[in-house]
Amino acid sequence: MGVVQSKKREVKAYASKYSNSLMQYSSSATSSQHQTNSTLSNKKQIESDTASKKTSIYSTDSTSRSATPATVVSTSKNIASAYKNKELPDIIHFETTSIPITHQSNSFYLPKDWDVKEYQYNLHFALKRLFAGNVTQAVAPKLKKGAHVVQMGTCSGPWIMDMATQYPQCTFTAVEVTPGSLQALQDLPSLPNINYQRDTNFNDGLDFEDSSIDYIHFRSMGVTIGVDKWTNLYKEVRRILKPDGIIRIEEIHNTPSGTVMIESFIETLRQILADHNQDFDIAPKHGTILQENGFQVIESKKKKVCYGGEDKLSEDLVIVILNVFEDLGPVLAPRLGLDVEDYRHRVEMICAQCVRNNTHMDWYSWVAKLAPESASSTLTTT
Repeated sequence: MGVVQSKKREVKAYASKYSNSLMQYSSSATSSQHQTNSTLSNKKQIESDTASKKTSIYSTDSTSRSATPATVVSTSKNIASAYKNKELPDIIHFETTSIPITHQSNSFYLPKDWDVKEYQYNLHFALKRLFAGNVTQAVAPKLKKGAHVVQMGTCSGPWIMDMATQYPQCTFTAVEVTPGSLQALQDLPSLPNINYQRDTNFNDGLDFEDSSIDYIHFRSMGVTIGVDKWTNLYKEVRRILKPDGIIRIEEIHNTPSGTVMIESFIETLRQILADHNQDFDIAPKHGTILQENGFQVIESKKKKVCYGGEDKLSEDLVIVILNVFEDLGPVLAPRLGLDVEDYRHRVEMICAQCVRNNTHMDWYSWVAKLAPESASSTLTTT
């Protein structure tokens, strides 16, 4: 009995610590909003052009709201004008010459100190706000006492740590394919209801008993799994799920547009992933792929987020995008014909243009269960 009470105290203590983190994040969001308002006032003093109003963050199941007018600095206007009449560069041999632009002019549109080490936490809290919780209504009923939850691709662990404190009566397993990430997970505060596994990119099957898992969670795994691996992965998922078990997939579809530089960069990224047998545009296809692999989609959500949204959520997701592109530098920079520093400046310029043009990204959430052999898929879309 003493051991049980001790474990409960451990969970309670960590839950209290995590609750404080959430409060700090909320405070940070409020502070960020005040900073944004101050920045907008400075922009109005710098610029003389009248800009159209831009829409902040909105989703397909909520009412859009108008944000304060967006403005454009003259430096960025000159850049956009210079690129306007240029032909689309070859997507593999992206030309290295560009119109000079200072680091400061890009930063005018970008979050300060965006190159954070643990940007996975920005992603976690942003998606938690975007989808109104760690799980959706279709998932929550499965999180009963004794439920076994698995997260595929845990990275630095914010989702599974948050969930383990929220549902101390459930058992959680973090499956990670990157050795460095697994070590980072094991260095986190120990919780009695979490254990960790290393996997070789899901090549050798999943190390779980048949029909033993209640809920499997995927987050941003689409571009890390080869197109030819999904069938075998879903075969394993079907094997380990309980008959009434479910899976959820959260995935970004990041296809901003508005300038030649933005569109050619995205097309280059799409081509590079295709060369590695990965699908850049897999997010909106997950529903079809699930149904083709023996699942019944029971919930589908699509949320649209503007790069230029004047709130903490949009800022956090821009930080995530910048850091993801930074991580891809060793692969993308050579294909763009750039060295590391020029590549970093190019990424900042592209994201700054995305903010200035208030382009958007889409986030998808798919929830599915094992499909009865003779049942047709019932899809609820919001």
